[in-house]
Amino acid sequence: MMRATDTADARCCALAGACGLTPREFDVLRLLARGRSRARIGSELGIAEDTVKTHVKHIYRKTGAASKQHLLDRLEAVPQTLSA
Repeated sequence: MMRATDTADARCCALAGACGLTPREFDVLRLLARGRSRARIGSELGIAEDTVKTHVKHIYRKTGAASKQHLLDRLEAVPQTLSA
């Protein structure tokens, strides 16, 4: 059985692949989906918060999301068949 974090990670992976995210953008997306702040993402990935902000901007552009909530809604809409 997949745990909630496994499902979220699978959805992130599917969206990242479909939208052409870089590996680092995928890392940021995965942590955003887990509710991490930009500061915490930077700390966990060992990058500056401004770098996280740049990655988030690229993620929004590539996925067509206008906000964090819009991005999370897009993740939630990824079909289970694509993310499993």
